[in-house]
Amino acid sequence: SLSALSEGIDHTMKKIAILIAKLIVLGFWGGVIYFSFIHPLPGKMSSLLPAFAVLVLFVHGIQAVMLNLIAKGLITLKPYHFISVLLFGFFTLLELRDALFLAAKEKSAANTQQSK
Repeated sequence: SLSALSEGIDHTMKKIAILIAKLIVLGFWGGVIYFSFIHPLPGKMSSLLPAFAVLVLFVHGIQAVMLNLIAKGLITLKPYHFISVLLFGFFTLLELRDALFLAAKEKSAANTQQSK
């Protein structure tokens, strides 16, 4: 049907958008490594760039902890998921969103069946 086709296109566009966003973030991490270790920037930027990278890792670490708390009992997380959250943050969480919602829905349905 037309709605199923539209949903498939939306899903594909979402995956492409997340991939593009991850490539941009990967560019940030590549720039941090390059401009911190290989060709340091002049002046204060040479110390600001690593500081920003540490700040980003800290925020992504908080996101990884939140993911672990949310996913407990719903989906099995692998080390790859945590590394991906540390590198890409929110974009990895978007990728896992559908799996989490589906698992939560199934768990809720199972709990409803047990209570009847």
